Amino acid sequence: MAKDALDLLNFLKWDQDRSIHVFGVSLGGMISQELSLLIPSRIKSMTLISTRSGNAFDFPSLSILKMFSKVSMKAVTYEQGLDLMMDFLFPDAYLNQPTAEGRTRKDELREFFKSWHNRPRRQSPAGALGQVCAAVGHHCSDSNLEKISQTLSPGKIAVVLGDRDEMIYAVRSLQLQDRLPGSELVVFKDGGHALSCQFSKDFNMLMERIMMEGNQAFAFKKEPKHF
Repeated sequence: MAKDALDLLNFLKWDQDRSIHVFGVSLGGMISQELSLLIPSRIKSMTLISTRSGNAFDFPSLSILKMFSKVSMKAVTYEQGLDLMMDFLFPDAYLNQPTAEGRTRKDELREFFKSWHNRPRRQSPAGALGQVCAAVGHHCSDSNLEKISQTLSPGKIAVVLGDRDEMIYAVRSLQLQDRLPGSELVVFKDGGHALSCQFSKDFNMLMERIMMEGNQAFAFKKEPKHF
């Protein structure tokens, strides 16, 4: 999948040195790690969100596997599948917060996800299985993580997590950040897996700051000319 992303970048002719900002969420964060090993010289900043580096024994919990199985095999209705997914994407306290007219955030999120989640078509069981296998099989070694830090320098690297993430446990993201020397750690208190949705405003401001710092890292000042 990292090579697919590289093919797209090449097609778009985004091939200049230090020209792109990489943001990867969950499996996307794992793909971002591999992409940065392929084209480190193109990257200005890399933000790894709700993700991990992985190891041979890092399997999803049984409850997560059951959820993916039920949803992908259509063993539940579409609406039931959305509820199951939301229960893993957001903390219960957030989902149960009251909103207008006696509704809850979960009610509003259900409508939001229904507006796009089923378009243009639902993911096939084979696609869902492939996604799970790709996440389970991902492993970026400590030596490769150190290489990423070295080759992206002085570019910006940040690891972002929610301390209530049920998909990728916070300790896994903390381990990832610890193995990326010089990276910044950002923790969203009471945050789940879908941080960009749960904390939209703060999350977007964070992304803007990271891009700015990535740009600044390569904004070399020209030496003044002497006559």
